Amino acid sequence: MKGLKIGHYTDLSVYTGSTVFLFERKNRAIASVRGGAPGSRELNALSPGQLVENIDALVFSGGSSFGIDSMSGAVEYLHQKGVGYKTKAANIPIVAGAVIYDLEVGKNAVPHSEWVYAACEDATEKPKEGTVGAGTGASVGKSSGIRFAMKSGFGWGKSPHHRDSIHTFIVTNALGDIYDPRNGQLLAGRRNKSGEIEGFLKNIQNDTGFTSYYNTTLALVVLDYYFSREDLLMLSHVVHSALSTCIRPYATLFDGDTIFMVSMGDRRPNYLSILQGIYESVTEAVIHSILFAEGLPDLPSRNDIIK
Repeated sequence: MKGLKIGHYTDLSVYTGSTVFLFERKNRAIASVRGGAPGSRELNALSPGQLVENIDALVFSGGSSFGIDSMSGAVEYLHQKGVGYKTKAANIPIVAGAVIYDLEVGKNAVPHSEWVYAACEDATEKPKEGTVGAGTGASVGKSSGIRFAMKSGFGWGKSPHHRDSIHTFIVTNALGDIYDPRNGQLLAGRRNKSGEIEGFLKNIQNDTGFTSYYNTTLALVVLDYYFSREDLLMLSHVVHSALSTCIRPYATLFDGDTIFMVSMGDRRPNYLSILQGIYESVTEAVIHSILFAEGLPDLPSRNDIIK
């Protein structure tokens, strides 16, 4: 999409990373949190009624709360470019972000501001998917702990009816299992002791081994159409609904599920068509985050299990 660039920093030696989204066009942005354990930066600034509507960058990072500090790398990059909200003293970059908990996968590694700065420098209109950026240490199906979980990652989805106008980017890092809503197929989730994909919903009444309290799915939906912040807040319900068809269960007390929506265009679209387009792009992004993921030691991906 014109005016949007995405950059990754991936460190496979410690299994974590960061992803940055740079917005080069005037926009309106909001955030919506449904999970019970979020970690974020500048979310209040994205609420309707606040002074600054425009966002200059958004950062997704591993490292849990430690990753929030790394987002200053995007602030420094934009400051050097002279990008930001204009004041008499300086242009102040508006940078929001959110983090996932991946410390059990990422060897307690902490992302650094240099990582995010490097991701800004490498930003492109066509980012890689899978085990990259903030999705490097992502996993799903953790109802019995990381030992029985599966690898997920960063996914990018579009709507076939709005190919260049609705984009969703996601880091799927869920407690729950992942399904393809088109056919109900279980794509990834809790594995049994034999290593097979079983999902915890199948044997939930007999499952007493719940040990995973730290999860978060992050999503960004970018629309090349005009919507106010109030409009975007209403449209965010569609995003959450779409995620709940793929991630089961979704937005639990143990997830920090957070979505961002950005409107960058001037066109006013058909409202009902947009609802369908958002659903299509969100579900495709989730599916891609599973299908493109590459496994890590002791954390297999779907491609490792299903040959």
